[in-house]
Amino acid sequence: MKKNLLSAVCLLAICASCQQPVKDSVNTQLTKRELMQDFLEGKTHGDYVPTAYFSHFPARVGQDAVYYHIRHLARTGIDILKVQFEQHQPKIKVETVADWQQIQPLPRDYYAPTVAVVKEVVDIVGHETMVLPTIYSPFQVLRMQIGIPNVIRWAKEDPDQVLRVLRIYTDALLNFARDCKEVGVDGFFTPTQGGETIYYEVPDFFERFIRPFDMEIMNECNAGTQCNILHICDWEGPYDDLSRFVSYPGQIVNTPNFVDGKPFTPADAERLFDRITLGGLDRKGVINKGTPEEVVAEVERVKKENTGRLIIGAECTIDGKTPIENIRAAVRTAHGK
Repeated sequence: MKKNLLSAVCLLAICASCQQPVKDSVNTQLTKRELMQDFLEGKTHGDYVPTAYFSHFPARVGQDAVYYHIRHLARTGIDILKVQFEQHQPKIKVETVADWQQIQPLPRDYYAPTVAVVKEVVDIVGHETMVLPTIYSPFQVLRMQIGIPNVIRWAKEDPDQVLRVLRIYTDALLNFARDCKEVGVDGFFTPTQGGETIYYEVPDFFERFIRPFDMEIMNECNAGTQCNILHICDWEGPYDDLSRFVSYPGQIVNTPNFVDGKPFTPADAERLFDRITLGGLDRKGVINKGTPEEVVAEVERVKKENTGRLIIGAECTIDGKTPIENIRAAVRTAHGK
């Protein structure tokens, strides 16, 4: 895979040299890092709108994972590179209280394989592109391990067990965040779940099991970094209200396209959160199923209808089989080319 990684780095250099440069007032070519720094500070460059599309890759850790991330950046021309978080806990059954004892504190270096991927990606492209590792919430780690029905059941029957494990995962994720900052990341992609309507049957579920742990992780991620994306993830179900997330930190917010059964646009998100928004496209829509020409039209519509502080992208990760021609067309159009 070292040969493939070298090929990806070479492809990155070739693509960068072929892209139409964006220049500042003194005619100096700007890197994607400089463009994003300007954007975060409120400075724009003509018709250039930043854009980013994220996807899961076949490899989770190691050189293969580094290769796929670098290749994605090189092939698409996106303005931010998000590193995926793929070290998931093994699935377990929790049918009795004793079963919870299978979950014990994680070793201090548990996430070292993912940190190694982050470090190498930063070393290769960090000088010209902002790199944001993904960091799941403690609740997401637990949900993926035991499943939604079990989370709901035990939150009712034995909440102390749930809180104990959320504390374990919070401590491990705090270490991961600190280690990522040590290798020079620009911020984090911080997803949250647990505010969906499916959890309403548990009294005070969000305030007890979600917010305190989310805030602890996200405050650590935001401390000393400049570009953090708050991602409100609707992968597991819909929301009827996003106002509970307004106090969450992050310079950028990425929201679902529908809230309470009605369309929720980037303009709606900017009004509610008063910050930069990422979105505008449906991950299962034109970007995935349309033609490049249809993608161009859709991105042009989004640019026209959302003139605020916008990074054009999807509401969540796009399918790994999304046609690369569609992603390229979306990026070129956002960049005004």
